[in-house]
Amino acid sequence: MAYQVLARKWRPQTFDAVVGQEPITRTLKNALAANRIAHAYLFAGPRGVGKTTTARLLAKALLCGARQGPEPCGACPACQELAAGTLVDVIEIDGASNRGIDEIRTLRENVKYAPARGRYKVYIIDEVHQLTEAAFNALLKTLEEPPSHVVFVLATTHPQEMPPTVLSRCQRFDFKPIAPELLAASLERILRAERVEFEPDALPLLVRSAEGSLRDALSLLDTALAYGGGRLEAGSLAHLLGASAPAEVRGFVQALVARDGAAALGAIDRAARGGEDLTFLAREAVEVLRRALLLKVAPRLAPPDLTAAEVEEFRAAGAEASVEELLYLLRVFVEAEAELRRSPHPRVELEIAAVKVTRRPVPAAIESVLQRVEEAEERLRQMAFIGGGAPAPGPVQASLLPVEPPARPPSAAESRGVPPLPRVSAGGPSRAPAPQPAAPEGLEAGWQRVVEEVVRRKPALGAVLEQSAPVALAEGKLTVALEGNHFHKELLADRANHDLVTESVQRHIPGASRLEISVGPAEATGAEGHPVVQAALSVFQGEVVAVRPRSAEGGEGQ
Repeated sequence: MAYQVLARKWRPQTFDAVVGQEPITRTLKNALAANRIAHAYLFAGPRGVGKTTTARLLAKALLCGARQGPEPCGACPACQELAAGTLVDVIEIDGASNRGIDEIRTLRENVKYAPARGRYKVYIIDEVHQLTEAAFNALLKTLEEPPSHVVFVLATTHPQEMPPTVLSRCQRFDFKPIAPELLAASLERILRAERVEFEPDALPLLVRSAEGSLRDALSLLDTALAYGGGRLEAGSLAHLLGASAPAEVRGFVQALVARDGAAALGAIDRAARGGEDLTFLAREAVEVLRRALLLKVAPRLAPPDLTAAEVEEFRAAGAEASVEELLYLLRVFVEAEAELRRSPHPRVELEIAAVKVTRRPVPAAIESVLQRVEEAEERLRQMAFIGGGAPAPGPVQASLLPVEPPARPPSAAESRGVPPLPRVSAGGPSRAPAPQPAAPEGLEAGWQRVVEEVVRRKPALGAVLEQSAPVALAEGKLTVALEGNHFHKELLADRANHDLVTESVQRHIPGASRLEISVGPAEATGAEGHPVVQAALSVFQGEVVAVRPRSAEGGEGQ
């Protein structure tokens, strides 16, 4: 007898044998038991999940002459002929090769004839979405009001490509990809029934390669058994699929967790020299990290598709890393897998991800953080006694509040968070030249008008000037201090930009004919220059990101 492939040999012969589609099979069984048969069904879903198989089971149940319940008997002539593919009352049509209007016209003529035996004639149209628009239009009327002895079953992997007028005339059932644990259980049951020796580590590789399709899984299993000489081994299967063996993947992940960059790059090199699919290596690493993270967060979790030994292996893979580190590794490799698919240099992308995670920052232990906080508190207490004064009561943050209210309303620059710059004193032996008779308030108001005009005329330049404040006006020269970097310095050094600002200054600030802008980091003043803040910056090696005023109650200002 000729060999029959596993996908055909193990095709379900009853509704209960269909894997992973229980809501659909239950609905159809109830409809058969109650004799509530629709005239047209649409089975939609990915490949290899049971659409055509379920359509044939429905046809077998409708034509079975000895059926007592919803399941066909499987022994009557109609059931046997359908299993052999010779039953004339079940017509299977390939929509890809019979997609024209002429074929649909022939179908419309044939549906008028009564079935050869039994009560029904069943038309199963596979890949129905490939029919032409004219063919769909020709089918509409027959599909909506077929003869009472005709049942249509349309199967498609792309229901979104079908006309809404056709969809509305059918009872629709959406088939889902088969869950990994159900796929693994089905494969194990078939292997045991076939008396095939297999390694449990090989089943997850088959399941992930099949991507939810039982037919694809059985086809891969057939190929793997032929390659392995009748045995299913994880190593030979990985080599056949161009993938890394599970032990190699776990070793790669352990190197990543242990920050061993040389070992991680060595694993990538071995995979590349062996002709393995690096995208598969990244995907398998993501799967190992995901399992390790789930078992670390939920230690009692026992996934149904894993053996006890595999659970322990995944737990060991993530034992040396914290939850935060596993999250970081998982995120990096999820992004790397996406980059591998579209990059012309997939190996480089994978190596970058490996180096990135092995050079990740070491998370500080809580004891170390607490020790540094205690050192900061001690230093702050010492700073509070500078000058012989007693430390102020209350929380440390209260010492950041001003002792006295400002003598004047805050300037426009100060309201945007720019600390006030020291003003040039008019007295003393080293005083600057006497300024023009313009009050500081008037100078700042005039500069604010300059900034607003520049923002309207050249927003990028105006945004830079918003971080500035006027310092002095003397002998027609306006001096402005600006906090910035080399980019801001180059922007202001441009002749056109400088002339634009100077013209605006001459219009809005009386007595100002020239402009001098000093670019550089300003002295720490206000809250930034407070000894408490400076001490905290020194201890924690930080920087001031923003300064926010505090309300009288101690909360942050709005």
